[in-house]
Amino acid sequence: MQRRNFLVGLGSASVGGSALLGSGAFSRVESHRNVTVEVAEDPDAYLGLDKCDTPNGSYVDIDDNGHLEILMNPDNPTIGESPLGSGVNSNSISNFDNVFQICNQGKEDACVWIADDDAWPTVPEEETMGGERRVEFYLNGFRDQSVIGEGNGINLAVGECVCIGLETRTFDLAEGDELLGELDNQVQIVADVDAECGVETPCPDLTGSYQCTTYAPQSEGYTATGTRFEIQNTGEQTQYNLAVANSPGAYEESSIGSNTTTTIVADASFPNKALLAWNVPDGCGPLPDAQTWADYKDENDLEDLTDWYEEFGTGGEVPAEAPDEIEDDYVVEVRDIPEEGLDPAAGPDPFISDDQWPEMSDDAADLGWIACEAFDDQNLE
Repeated sequence: MQRRNFLVGLGSASVGGSALLGSGAFSRVESHRNVTVEVAEDPDAYLGLDKCDTPNGSYVDIDDNGHLEILMNPDNPTIGESPLGSGVNSNSISNFDNVFQICNQGKEDACVWIADDDAWPTVPEEETMGGERRVEFYLNGFRDQSVIGEGNGINLAVGECVCIGLETRTFDLAEGDELLGELDNQVQIVADVDAECGVETPCPDLTGSYQCTTYAPQSEGYTATGTRFEIQNTGEQTQYNLAVANSPGAYEESSIGSNTTTTIVADASFPNKALLAWNVPDGCGPLPDAQTWADYKDENDLEDLTDWYEEFGTGGEVPAEAPDEIEDDYVVEVRDIPEEGLDPAAGPDPFISDDQWPEMSDDAADLGWIACEAFDDQNLE
């Protein structure tokens, strides 16, 4: 078993917590062999702890001892001379999805959770959400899936990572109060290879959505270069394909861990339709309302994936890296971009001038298009 404490600081109603790695050592060695045991910084340890590759990852810092800490207070080095805030709002509920990640970099699958504690601060009974924890930790952006307590443990396979978010509840607190002061601003992560996880990982179930449009600087402005998608998996690890139709078409193939949210950038800068297909492993039946690739082709009178690109892409452009076909029994989700019911021909701005950057035109913004820099800025506020 490995246990780790980590530090969290939330100013103005500040939160503190830190995740520390437990030790595993020989009790006695009599044979004459070389034995090297080395302490690693949190990101490189067997129980890897690091920031998520998301805007909210900026709340995470690795201290001088190589330990992870979450700083939502004036001590956060990201703030510097910037106009960023220095703490969470009082008398409110605030959510921060995908802040830090836990990685199993050992040699066995493990059950992972954040240890509960009788001293965990709660909201006074007479306040809104009375009796609830001041700080709740949850999976990715799945805010109703707590990871506090062994009963909420999640299985983490070897080589797999999962991001953790947190919710703060600051009712009956004032500026400068610390939300986890009763815990000395520390919480403990447990990774146990012998424990039975309290949460059974369901079959993979993916959802994909447009997040933002990427741009590159050009003379006197910025030119659209691609599209960033967010993909969520609320089940076990699986392989997936992402096909994007329009100008240019794009194709990506990768894997996604259990209970994980990830982002992927496709080269298609003016997309109008995306197809997300994923493998359902043996022993896992598709969800009752799931549609397979074979069903989708029959419904839309398509022969194969090449036919899909030619039907929905501008000029019938098929990416060179795309296969002719994907497996018929893959489950698919197909949607217009940026959202159902809008005219996909009205795409993002192909060029944004320096004086308007990073904001798009009103027409594009009204349809849901947004530059990734503007998207990230909004999520850091």
